[in-house]
Amino acid sequence: MADRGHSVVIANLKTTKNKTDYERELSSNILVYTIKKPPANKNKNIHYIKEIKKIGKEHNSEIVIGFTGFPNMYARIVGTMLKIPSIMSERGDPSRTNNKSFKSRIMRFIINCSKGGVFQTEGAKNYFGKGLQKRGIIIPNPIFIKGKIPNVRQCEREKTVVTVGRLDNKQKRYDIMLQAFKIFSEKHSDYVLKIYGRGMDEDKIRKWASELGISEKVHFMGLTTQPMRDIAKDGMFLITSDYEGISNSLLEAMAVGLPCVSTDHTPGGARLLISDHENGLLAPIGNPIKIAECMCEFAENPVLAEKCGNNARDVTNRFEPKKIIDMWENYILSICNRS
Repeated sequence: MADRGHSVVIANLKTTKNKTDYERELSSNILVYTIKKPPANKNKNIHYIKEIKKIGKEHNSEIVIGFTGFPNMYARIVGTMLKIPSIMSERGDPSRTNNKSFKSRIMRFIINCSKGGVFQTEGAKNYFGKGLQKRGIIIPNPIFIKGKIPNVRQCEREKTVVTVGRLDNKQKRYDIMLQAFKIFSEKHSDYVLKIYGRGMDEDKIRKWASELGISEKVHFMGLTTQPMRDIAKDGMFLITSDYEGISNSLLEAMAVGLPCVSTDHTPGGARLLISDHENGLLAPIGNPIKIAECMCEFAENPVLAEKCGNNARDVTNRFEPKKIIDMWENYILSICNRS
């Protein structure tokens, strides 16, 4: 949006000591304000609302856009205070991440009053009020390609299963992944599992691998800043999440032509990306036996693996950034004009 001549300001609610990779890559035209956490004796929500309002007022903002949960609520409240429209944006599965507490119901009520809403899937959209559903739009994630996409033939692929993601078991279900890999490994002992990522559950995952007797076959690769390059030669990609928005790691794996096995996680992101047995394989969530069967299909049927891998590359056309940013820009302008 900044490259298209719009003035863009980001209010960052997550305080970090160092700039993230995303901040380093931002256009110099974009201003980023990192809002520090309030003192313990102050209300966090009121603090953030005041700070966001101050930023919006300083820049004469014409619209405020939230991304997930509380920021969506802040966007709606600040928009009302500044008398400008607000757009909420849901990036995951709200039915999983929002509880049924009184605070959550209040937050949902406020978010439902937003002038617009951007959702990644129909399932996420259906969680919210009918009015917001009518005003809202579905816009998937774009896939950004840095440099040339590696082109590895199926016959050159390694005997590896690879996954990329935050090491958070509640969502990503590494316990199920390890169980599935153990079952798969009994038939295909020459394969190893490579896990890229960091997170609070890494020690748990290492312990589970040891308890299953597969620790020597599970390789923890750490963080990757160039996932498409690092996973390009792997044998297949695996994601076992219970819920996701649209998984960026799955998109990237498909872009480089990996045969992909994914759980059919809620609220429908995997099913949006994958047509079963055409450009990947879908398995039920929480079912290591079925997931292992899908992995075996690819390992034992190189023709199917090659077909799915080649077809998967079409995500670079389906989710090409210009198409997605066009949708965002047109929708934002329509909300501004409507207001």
